[in-house]
Amino acid sequence: MPKPLKVFFCDLTYDTIILVSDTIPINIGFIGSYAKSIFNENISVKLFKYPQEAIDAIKEEKPDLICLSNYSWNSNLSEYVASIAKKANPNVVTAQGGPNLPHDDAQQIDFLISRPSTDIFMIMEAEMTTVNVINRIIDSKLNRKKIFSSSIDGAIFIRPESSQPNKLYKGEASSRIKHLDEIPSPYLNGMLDHFFDGNLTPFIETNRGCPFRCSFCHTGDDYFNKIHKFSDERIIAEIEYIAKKAGALGISNLHIADTNYGMYPRDREITQALLDAHNKYNWPNSIMATTGKNQKQRVIDITSMLGNMFSVNMSAQSMDENVLANIRRSNISLDAYKDINQHLKESGRSTKAELIMLLPGETKESFINGISEIIDSGIASLTIYTLMLLHGTEFKDPEYRKRFGYEGKF
Repeated sequence: MPKPLKVFFCDLTYDTIILVSDTIPINIGFIGSYAKSIFNENISVKLFKYPQEAIDAIKEEKPDLICLSNYSWNSNLSEYVASIAKKANPNVVTAQGGPNLPHDDAQQIDFLISRPSTDIFMIMEAEMTTVNVINRIIDSKLNRKKIFSSSIDGAIFIRPESSQPNKLYKGEASSRIKHLDEIPSPYLNGMLDHFFDGNLTPFIETNRGCPFRCSFCHTGDDYFNKIHKFSDERIIAEIEYIAKKAGALGISNLHIADTNYGMYPRDREITQALLDAHNKYNWPNSIMATTGKNQKQRVIDITSMLGNMFSVNMSAQSMDENVLANIRRSNISLDAYKDINQHLKESGRSTKAELIMLLPGETKESFINGISEIIDSGIASLTIYTLMLLHGTEFKDPEYRKRFGYEGKF
């Protein structure tokens, strides 16, 4: 039997002063768990969060394939570690994946050229694309010329050592996995046990996708428009599994990856499971989640089960109708906003609000008016974010930026 393909998955965080990303890496857990379920003993899988652990293992074990997450907060770090992998094993295939990628072909070429240590970039959801890449590597018997001889579905690359150095090879988009339980739980199979170290916060995902098309968010892409769900049974089992470990470690927090938590009726059962875990294991004590943009009454009713463990976040982004139209977003009415905040205050719950400064069409006057309306509605705290011109959103489109007069600064 040939040696198993050695695959490393990295969701790296800067850790010199604080942990920039302090969550258990469920993203690479999903991808690694799915790949292992397909290839079984034909691959070995290791997951990494901390850079030095990854670097030490790369130098010692010299993986055949290293897959690194690529977000706005760790893109340069992932590229740096990919360069170390290249030095340790010149034959290694390096891949990145995540939302921090332009959609336009010309910009994708520039993006890849600026990352010479990254061979492949996986687009959108990566489970099936990772399988496609591994299949190509195995079928090619690690021969790099064969690996990059033709496009790979779900991925892009510039063929190395090609006579056409700027030619983009781009496969068909990988289909999304509709029945998410096809991805084995990286919690329940033990793949994430290593990350219960007392420093990282548990992360769960109950569904994927978003019905909204907000222009500042990468999940506003049509690719993510349909909602796919993990089963209630699986999520409840994960909560029980995590609670035992987190409670014993004295961890207090939980992050929920959903883009619209509390907006769907079945979120009530999940919330009840969280409350049961809190009562049984003293975990979680604080839950960070993005709540639904619509169905605010349902969000309030469902999350009220958790009391002060859960703060309802009223993510308005802007209070100006013209701005909301420009970013393809709608908010609830100001009267409804006030009613919700009053209801939450009367029940002893805190409320938060969010605005984004410098959205298209916003003026100094309209923004200050929006701040006043938010404060007058009775919220407990207001967070104002500066707009980020992120890859994977319209704000990286030169025509879009020209239309609204944007100039980006680092």
